[in-house]
Amino acid sequence: MLEKHGDRFKNKTFTSKEIDYCNAKQSPSMHFAGRFAAKEAVKKCIYSSGYEQQLGFNKIEILNDVNGVPIVSMIKEISYKEIKVSISHESDYAIGMAILFL
Repeated sequence: MLEKHGDRFKNKTFTSKEIDYCNAKQSPSMHFAGRFAAKEAVKKCIYSSGYEQQLGFNKIEILNDVNGVPIVSMIKEISYKEIKVSISHESDYAIGMAILFL
């Protein structure tokens, strides 16, 4: 998606802070892939909780805390206590997992 759609894909899917973070890394595409996988996992958690409104990927912001742990910034459109995420990379693959606490 990055090769085919470039900045258009980035701006539609990621926040400016996420783009800056990924672009600053040695392998930006790996970090974009991890963030994308985590956002997909977050969306599935939210939709499985009964939320029915459309939620764009760029409304979900995943940053890192001071220890490098991925955290989800508050999503204004929904009410929840916390969302925990995990991102893993291996060679050409990235996976994201999320748990929603209501």
